[in-house]
Amino acid sequence: MQRVMRGLGDRLYLVGGSNEVLRLYDEAGFTANVNVEAWHARLAARHAFFAAAGIPWCQVLAPEKLSIDGDALLTAEIGPAALPPGQRLVERLNHPALVYPRPWLRRQLAAGHEMYADTDSHWTPVGALAAFQWLMRHLGMAVDYAPYLALESETLEYHGDLWEPHFTDIPPGRFIRKRIPAHVERLHANPIVRAKERLGLPNDMGLHVGSHVAYRNAHAERPERLLLFGSSFSDHRAECGLLTFLAALHFREVHFVWSADLDLDLIGRIAPDVAVVEMPERFLTTCPADQFDLAAHVAKVLERRGLEPG
Repeated sequence: MQRVMRGLGDRLYLVGGSNEVLRLYDEAGFTANVNVEAWHARLAARHAFFAAAGIPWCQVLAPEKLSIDGDALLTAEIGPAALPPGQRLVERLNHPALVYPRPWLRRQLAAGHEMYADTDSHWTPVGALAAFQWLMRHLGMAVDYAPYLALESETLEYHGDLWEPHFTDIPPGRFIRKRIPAHVERLHANPIVRAKERLGLPNDMGLHVGSHVAYRNAHAERPERLLLFGSSFSDHRAECGLLTFLAALHFREVHFVWSADLDLDLIGRIAPDVAVVEMPERFLTTCPADQFDLAAHVAKVLERRGLEPG
C-alpha cells in the first residue's frame, strides 16, 4: 500500500506505513489488527497501578488526520461504514481513562480552525491546543489559556512529513511557531536527546524512543508535576504544536518520555502528581506490555549507534 494519498484540496493523508493506517478504518481490518481484549487488560492494569499510587491519569489517543477531516477519502476508499479505529475502541471498551479528542477537534474544524496542516500528519498548534483543552477537561483541571494566546509567534514555510518529491505541484505549507517564555526552563535532557541535538539529528527515527526531558515553569498556574509518556505529538522539543510545550507552559514541572510502553519503576521514582499517556491512533495495532526500562534502552541505543553519553 502506498504511504500517502492525495485528498481534496491537495491535502495529503497517511494511509500506509508500518501500521497500514487505512485498513484500520474498516471493520474487518480493525478486528484483524487491533487486539481489543489486550487493550482492555492493559488499561485495567494501568488503572490499577495509578490508583494504587494515588496518581490521576489518562490514556490519550492522538487522532489521525484521516479521522478529523478525511471523510471524503475514507468514503471513496472504504465506503460509508468507515469508522476511526480510536472510535471503535472507545465504543467497545468505554474505559474512564481512555481519552479520544476527535469530537472536540472536529467541532473546532467546523468552526473554521485548521486542525492539521495540508502536508503534515501532525496537528497544528491550534489542533494541539484543542487536544490539550480536551485533556484538561477530562482531568478536571482548570487552565487559563490567555498566556498561551499572548505568546509571540512567527510563520515558517516548509513541506511537512507527508510531502514526497513527486508532489511537485504542492507548495510548502505555512506553519506557526510560538516562542516559549524564558521562565520555562529545561532541567534535564537525557543522553539520547543530547546526542540528537549535538549531531543535528532531530528526525532520526532511531533516536526517538527513549528521549527524556524535564521542564520547570516558575510562573506556572498549575502547581502539579506532570509526567507525559508520548510520541511525536508530544515530543521533547519546546514547540507550540506539541503537548509537551503546552504542559510546560501551564504546569510547575513536566517530564516527557518518548515511549508508548511504560517504565513503571521510573514513574515510581518521579512520583508525579498526574500522568498522561499519549499515543497515535494508528499505534493501536501494538498493545504495550509496560515493561519498558528507560535506562537500559538508552544504553542499548548509545552502544548500537556508537554514541558517547555526553
